[in-house]
Amino acid sequence: MMVPGLLAAPFLLLAAAAPPLALAPCRVPGVEREVLCGRLEVPERRDLAASRRISLSVVVLPATGPGPAPDPVYVLSGGPGQAATRGADRALVEHGATLKQRAVVLVDQRGTGGSHRLACQWHPEGDMRRYLSGGYDLEKVRACRDELAAKADLTAYTTRDFVRDLEDVRAALGHERVNLDAGSYGTRVALDYMKLFPGRVRSAVLRAVSPPDYRNPLPFARAGQEALDALFAACRKDAACNKAYPELPAEFAKVLARLDKGPVTVEIKNPATGAVQKAEIGREVFVTRIHLLLFASRLAARLPSFVHQAAQGDFVPFAQMAATFGHYIVDQLDVGMQLSVICAEDASRIAERDIEEASAGSFLGAGRPREVLRACALWPKRPLPADFLTPLRADVPVLIVSGTNDPVTPPRFGEQAARGLPRARHVVVAEGSHVDGAECLDALVTAFIAAGSADALDASCVAAIKRPPFVIGE
Repeated sequence: MMVPGLLAAPFLLLAAAAPPLALAPCRVPGVEREVLCGRLEVPERRDLAASRRISLSVVVLPATGPGPAPDPVYVLSGGPGQAATRGADRALVEHGATLKQRAVVLVDQRGTGGSHRLACQWHPEGDMRRYLSGGYDLEKVRACRDELAAKADLTAYTTRDFVRDLEDVRAALGHERVNLDAGSYGTRVALDYMKLFPGRVRSAVLRAVSPPDYRNPLPFARAGQEALDALFAACRKDAACNKAYPELPAEFAKVLARLDKGPVTVEIKNPATGAVQKAEIGREVFVTRIHLLLFASRLAARLPSFVHQAAQGDFVPFAQMAATFGHYIVDQLDVGMQLSVICAEDASRIAERDIEEASAGSFLGAGRPREVLRACALWPKRPLPADFLTPLRADVPVLIVSGTNDPVTPPRFGEQAARGLPRARHVVVAEGSHVDGAECLDALVTAFIAAGSADALDASCVAAIKRPPFVIGE
C-alpha cells in the first residue's frame, strides 16, 4: 500500500530495482498507535546463484504531519545482535518531533528479531546463570553453531551483508535518499553504507561510534578503566558521595581480592520468574557487570553503593541489579548473529600480544577478548571484503555524539571517524556514557535532520547536561 510521507511519488516504487515491499497496518510492542509492517526477501548469499532466500522484517512509523518530506530516517541498532524493531518505542520517543516531518524506518538486521533470527540460548529461563553468566560456554557455542547451521550459512550475517540488505529495502520502498540514525555497532553499519552508497545518504547521526576497524571487545578494558576512574573521581568531588564512600577505590580493590579467592553465593529474585534462587558471583561476572553498569549514567550512579556494600560482604544489591540488567541484555541480543559479525570482523584481527597490551592494568583484564577468540575459533566465517577497513571519505553531513565516560566507545573513536567526514560535527557530552539520552540530544538530532546540515547547529544545551546524582545508602 502507498502511504503519504513514506514514498515521494508512486513511480519511485515501480522504478525500484528491488521487488516492491508491501506494507500493511500493524501493531508493535510499546507503540500505541498503528504502524506499518512488511517483509522483503533477499538472497542469503549474493555471491551464490543458488543461495537460499531469507526474509527481512521492516516496520515503518509513518510521518504524522501534513506534506511529509520524502527522505525518512532509518534507525540502525547496536549490539551487534539487537533487532531494530524491538526499539520501536524508543524510536517513537527520540524522534517524536522528527515524525511530524518524516517517517522512521526500522529494519531488523539479518540474524536478529524477525529477520531469520540466529539466537543462542545458553541456559533455560529458570536458570539464574542465564542472567549471570561469565561468558561463552564453548560446548554450548558448538551446539548452537550446529543447530543454526542447519538453517543458515553463518558466514553470511555480517555488516556488509546487511548494508546490501538496507540498500534493497531503500530501493523497494522507493526512497531516493535517507537519513541514518545509528548507535554503537549500528554506526559501523552506517559508515559502511556511506562507503558503498554515499549518494543515497542525505544526513547521518552517529552516536557512540564503533568504526569498521574497531576490534570488539579489545578496547573495552582501557575504556572501561577510564570510565571507572572518572566515576571514582566524580564521587570524590561530590560531597555526599565522598562522605558516604571515602575509600571507594580501596573498597573496589578489596572486592576484587575477595573474588580472587573464589565466588560468593547469594540469594536473589530471578528477574524472569520472581522466584528466590541461589546464584554465584565470581570475579568475571562481577567485573563484566560493573562494566555494563557503566554503559548508562543512571546505572553508574548506583555503582559506588554497590561496591561499598560488596566490600562489607553484602553482594546481594549488586547481584540483583546485575541479574535484572542481564535479563534485559539476554532479551535484547541474538548471540548467533553477534558471533557471525564479531568473529569475521573483529576477532580475526586480534592477536594475543594485542590483548596483553590492551588489558594491562585494567579491572576487566584479558578474560573477555580471550574468551571471544576461543568461541570464534569454533564459528564459521569468510574473509572480509577487500575495502572493509579502508577509511571512509564521504561528503555527507554527519552529527557525531560521544560521551567522555563511555566505557566502550569514548570520543577518540568519534574523532577518528570525523577525519574522513569533512561535513561532520562532533558533539561531546561531558560525563556522558554509552547509551545516555537527554532532551537536549533529541532536540539536536531533530534540528540536524531537519536542516540536513550541522553548520548552524546550536549545541549550547549540551553544556547543561548533568550526570545523574549518586545514589547513596541503597
